[in-house]
Amino acid sequence: MAKALEKGAPALRYALKRKQKAPINYTQEEKSAVVEDIFNEMADGQVMSNTLEPYGLKAGTVRRWISSDEYWFYEYRKARLLMAQALAEEALEISRYTDNRTVTRDKLHIDTLQWAARRMNPAEFGDKQQIQTDSKQTVEIKLVEETPSRPKLASS
Repeated sequence: MAKALEKGAPALRYALKRKQKAPINYTQEEKSAVVEDIFNEMADGQVMSNTLEPYGLKAGTVRRWISSDEYWFYEYRKARLLMAQALAEEALEISRYTDNRTVTRDKLHIDTLQWAARRMNPAEFGDKQQIQTDSKQTVEIKLVEETPSRPKLASS
């Protein structure tokens, strides 16, 4: 219940309904608060399932909410880009404090964080940089036919 108090009204409502064993139907405002909380936590590098724990929701449910709303989907994509940056920063932090005892474990952790960052933001963290352009160019080619000159005959 303490975690629910920290998360706000939707989480508190969930905690109370859970005690009463009543079905939980979130209003649009509550869905909005949950989704906004998820986006803020993602920007800090947290995965969705950890953020949803106080709400008693599954990630699939919230992903369906997000995909059904165009604005939320746009914001989700932005949150994933920010999450990729947070994961890359976390990998740098881990690398700074690695010692001989933890090097193997830390290498695995860093590789996993880098992989996730590449998947979330391939343009910035991908191995292969690609240049994309939307400009169109028109090329004009002129064919000029020259009439071959006749060789002059030697006059005698």
